[in-house]
Amino acid sequence: MKTRTISSFFLLSVLVAGMVATAPPVFADHPNTVLEPLPGSATAGCEQTDEGCYNMPILTVAPGTTITFSNTDNAAHTLTSGSPADGPSGAFDSGLVMVGATFEFTLEEEGTYDHYCLVHPWMTGQVIVEVTHGDDEAMMDDEAMMDETPAADDENGGCLIATAAFGSELAPQVQQLRELRDNTVLATESGTAFMSGFNSIYYTFSPAVADLERENPAFREAVKVALTPMISTLSLLNQADIDTEAEMLGYGISVVLLNLGMYVGIPAFAILKCTKMVRARLHTENPQNR
Repeated sequence: MKTRTISSFFLLSVLVAGMVATAPPVFADHPNTVLEPLPGSATAGCEQTDEGCYNMPILTVAPGTTITFSNTDNAAHTLTSGSPADGPSGAFDSGLVMVGATFEFTLEEEGTYDHYCLVHPWMTGQVIVEVTHGDDEAMMDDEAMMDETPAADDENGGCLIATAAFGSELAPQVQQLRELRDNTVLATESGTAFMSGFNSIYYTFSPAVADLERENPAFREAVKVALTPMISTLSLLNQADIDTEAEMLGYGISVVLLNLGMYVGIPAFAILKCTKMVRARLHTENPQNR
């Protein structure tokens, strides 16, 4: 299987959030329960189905229940408390759970804990922690909650930087970035390790940037123009056959330097050039300052 270069870390800055999953809750009053992503949940669209992206998208447990997140899907996922719009809340975070791996956690405090996948942010769900009062009442509560399936919250499921810029998470540019992330970054050990740390930083500022894009059309267009060259350089990776770590680093460093040149080098050179021209004009107009 062909691997990709770690240089596509750039695309992590424009990862997008999906929609909030809608599905009936499942009650679990036993001390241990297993939460699993449904097959194919790494592809956007599961949030629009009746089943959602998890086998129990709304999971109700008693305080102290051990919840095991088992990654039975064919792609790496995280189980992170919070939402795509607001970022991680800090209640729990699995980090990147590779295919076939598990993550266990326990919640003692009653409350509702939203969760999502940092890698595939359309995968959202809830864990509701509450005290139960017997099997009969639990079943009644379960049936009552099944009759009240929550609707998707467009605000909490709002898009982040790239989707806000290009108008839809189905936009070709956004899909290209997602494919590069999944097929490139997650195909390398360094990329998967980087993703976990980077996303914890990215989601602290990206919701505010996305909101500003939606409120200010001029700013949205500026972001779109700024992202376009980066997307073009990343597309070059699709043409490269990379078989060794050395080749990955070589292509990666090349693309990194290319982007640094575009986003840092050229503006810096232009500023220096303009500064020289202004100083030269001032000296010409005011000879006594020489």
